[in-house]
Formats: sequence, C-alpha cells, structure tokens
Amino acid sequence: MALVTALMAMLMMLALGAGVAMTTLTESTIAANHRDGLQALYAAESGIDLAISRLRSIADWQTVVKGAPVTLLDGRLADLLQGGTLDSRVVVRVTVSPDPDGHEDILALQSSAVVSGGIRRTVQVSIRKRPAAGDIEILSWR
Repeated sequence: MALVTALMAMLMMLALGAGVAMTTLTESTIAANHRDGLQALYAAESGIDLAISRLRSIADWQTVVKGAPVTLLDGRLADLLQGGTLDSRVVVRVTVSPDPDGHEDILALQSSAVVSGGIRRTVQVSIRKRPAAGDIEILSWR
C-alpha cells in the first residue's frame, strides 16, 4: 500500500513539473514574439525617419514620386543606417506615394520591416513640406 501511495505521489509531482515546464516554455515563446514584434515596429519607424531625412534634401518632391509609388529605401537596416551593432537580419522597405487628394506638398510614406522570426510590422505616415520653414511636418502616423 505504501508503494502505491509513493508511486501516486511521484506521478502527481511529475505531472505538476511537466505543467510548470510547459507554462515556462509558452511564456518564453510569447516573450520572444513580443520582442521580435517590437524590434520590427522600431525598425519600421527608423525606416520612416531615414526616409524623411533623405526627403529633406530634395527640393521638388514631384521629381521623386512622378505620380506613382516609388521605393525610397529597401534593404537590411544595418546597411541602410551603416551601423555595425544592428541585427543584420532586419529588412526594411519604405515606399513613397503622392497624396491621394492631389496635394503636391504632401506625401504618404509606408515602411515595412521584417525581422528574423518572420514577424512584419508596417508604419504609415503622411508628411507635408512647409515652404516657409523648409522643414517637414508629420500630419499622421499610424
């Protein structure tokens, strides 16, 4: 009888240990996916910032878009930013489109980033060139 009780107690402890191990594994996977999602979001946002920086030096935006969407940036984020400590597996693509309403001083930017786990995040931004200040104003960011 004592042997059966000991075996039952051992089986209960084994089941409890397996449950804790499975929960830990699931939580680790969730945390890794969250980390990768944030990394993709931040990479997409840096693609937007880099595109805006490049657009500042262009006087006439109509020469860039010519009425159709154009890819402004495409490649590994480490190469685009020339940073040695960045993850070389993060890929960013930024496209520039003319304003759907036809305003010549407004552009729509879309940045998509893909990280090593295959997670993709996209950021869409509308910007306007301020003629008086010569700067760029962000109208919407989503």
